[in-house]
Amino acid sequence: MSNSSIHGLRYLVGNKTTVLEKIVWFVLLLVSIYMCSLWIISAWQAWEENPAFIGVGQAPVRAWEIPFPAVTVCPIYRYNQYSEYRFPNIEGESTTNESVVLEPSDKCDYFKNNDKYGDTDFFEGEPWEKFLTETALSPNQVILKSFLTDGNDTTDISFSSIQTQWGVCHTFNSLDKADLFRDLTHTPESFWKQRTISYWTFDKNYYKKNEAVYPQRLKNMIDNVVVHLESTLGYVACFTPNEYYISLHHPGESPTLGHTITIKPEKDYNIWIKPEITIASERLKPYSPSRKKCFFSDERYLQFYKIYTEDNCKLECLANYTLTVCGCVPAYFPHNKTTKLCGRNRSGCLQKSERVMAHLESGLTQDPVCNCLPSCNSVIYTWEVDSKESEYQHRIVVTLQYKNVKFNVLERNELFGDVNFWSSCGGILGLFAGFSVLSLAEIFYYLVFRWMNNLFGNLWEKLHRLYLSF
Repeated sequence: MSNSSIHGLRYLVGNKTTVLEKIVWFVLLLVSIYMCSLWIISAWQAWEENPAFIGVGQAPVRAWEIPFPAVTVCPIYRYNQYSEYRFPNIEGESTTNESVVLEPSDKCDYFKNNDKYGDTDFFEGEPWEKFLTETALSPNQVILKSFLTDGNDTTDISFSSIQTQWGVCHTFNSLDKADLFRDLTHTPESFWKQRTISYWTFDKNYYKKNEAVYPQRLKNMIDNVVVHLESTLGYVACFTPNEYYISLHHPGESPTLGHTITIKPEKDYNIWIKPEITIASERLKPYSPSRKKCFFSDERYLQFYKIYTEDNCKLECLANYTLTVCGCVPAYFPHNKTTKLCGRNRSGCLQKSERVMAHLESGLTQDPVCNCLPSCNSVIYTWEVDSKESEYQHRIVVTLQYKNVKFNVLERNELFGDVNFWSSCGGILGLFAGFSVLSLAEIFYYLVFRWMNNLFGNLWEKLHRLYLSF
């Protein structure tokens, strides 16, 4: 309390004050204490529950400061009908002694149901992987030509095969399996083969901006990635024929169903990419994820992925939940080598587990199992698509480039830190009780030193008088 408050208390307890005056002073003191307590509790809740906020960043981010998205091309459920493949029987032997050309219905049935021999719960992963690698279309059969333009230079780019819910797809600019997955995660040997990362981390992007790096990036608006797709594939199309999905996703994530563009034949496409970038202040590091409402990439351990992102977390959580309730997972979910893969009899269980997980993610209920908070630093790729009649026969030309060279960013920053909390408390106490640090020193003085002085001072005087009396 300030000097005026101290004097007020002295006045309140003094002998010369009337009872009414004491009651008035006492009521004012209670009101001050109540208001101080109420507002300090409110400040504490703000500090505890909302220490961070998301606002518009002061400086834009340039295109070369973030990775170009991974581009995944999916010939939807399409397989090479001319491949020679012998189905394994239940005992693991071939159905015939000679190689046979599969009928289209056989390939689609094997892919859709994961089993050739009727209704089963589980099947082995090794025959399935052999089927994928031997019958799937290779990147060269799907992608006629692909290159990246950097100013006046043109560089050929390569795609590698991966396994997704749409069958075997082909991806460019994704991380290699050694950088994306943990050692226990099982994938077919020839899948997810990319260049290894260089001068790049998920949270800080590129350390050296002028070095050749991977994942690759574009430096300005005129740079682009051009992909020529075969539009008249003479191969098995289990569902919609002659269409592709193109998924644009972060290089550190697996492609998901919610980030796809449908590509149809006889058209050429320009895809204008618009990244949505969120960066986090290092001042948020000491806060727990539950308070700042996000994870840095190294704050949450994932069983199958080396890099934490919200999508990776959700996919892994769905895989673990499906394995728990169904006893198996779909072949394209992250899993280890000993995990059972789901057969046809488990299709109902798979659909139910996906519905339960979608219900959890909807926000209608708490999600204590997954706890997949957003990434503190993230790049989400959105896009605009223009199409026109194709200038080529038997091919689709897809051009991908940035919409702008600079992008506005959102910043996660400290909204209510330690200094803010104590400043608020000091302001509230000063407003209602005239309190300050000096007031605290005064109170301590009157409660301790003044009392000790009165006690020991009187004792000293008595001892001194006793001494003088002799």
